[in-house]
Amino acid sequence: MAPLAMTITAELHALQEIDSAIDATRVSLVAIEEQLGETEELIAGRQALAERQEALKGLHAQQRDLEWQVDDLRSRLSPVEDKLYGGSVRNPKELSSLQEEAEIFKAQLRRREDELLNLMVQVEDGEAAVREAEASLVELERGWQQQQQALLGQQGRLEGELVKLEEKRGQQSGRIDARVLSLYDTLRERRQGRAVAKVERGMCQGCRISLPMSILQKARSGLDVVQCVSCERILYLS
Repeated sequence: MAPLAMTITAELHALQEIDSAIDATRVSLVAIEEQLGETEELIAGRQALAERQEALKGLHAQQRDLEWQVDDLRSRLSPVEDKLYGGSVRNPKELSSLQEEAEIFKAQLRRREDELLNLMVQVEDGEAAVREAEASLVELERGWQQQQQALLGQQGRLEGELVKLEEKRGQQSGRIDARVLSLYDTLRERRQGRAVAKVERGMCQGCRISLPMSILQKARSGLDVVQCVSCERILYLS
């Protein structure tokens, strides 16, 4: 009878090893699935580029507006200066009025030109910021694509391993009596996947207690599956 009992517990222990491998593989697959898709870093990189592009768009709009104002002031100043210096106007009062009007236009023009120069510097800085964000995003996307390809490769490999493990489990569970298998499945659910515990030096390795001699003798006798008196795991003497 002893060889039969040893065979039962050995078969259960082998089944548990397969189940543990299945559990680990599924955990790995879940971890991979969580990593697939766009990362927060990539999303942040795209957002940073969009914000800099939007800021640059606003600067370009301001630049066009100032350029229009400069052109408008120049077009309004030109006929005044033509009259002022063209010799067609000789009346001192009218000349003085034209001179005053020209100075006003010139002062406005200088302010707008100064504003435009300052804005052009901002535009250059904005364009540099956009180029920097674009380059950074290119690097992020390149790294992300490489990571995704690697993850997809790992996912495919693990899915293939999982299929083989599940086939192996079916074959292994088929060697075990239905009553014993039901007990194993119940204990596995209760004990976080560890239904079978090795016995070493008279101690259950599942809960780390020393086993009574009577339990050890039953486990060695091979009459039936023997459970730990504390954690209820199936005892396995290799």
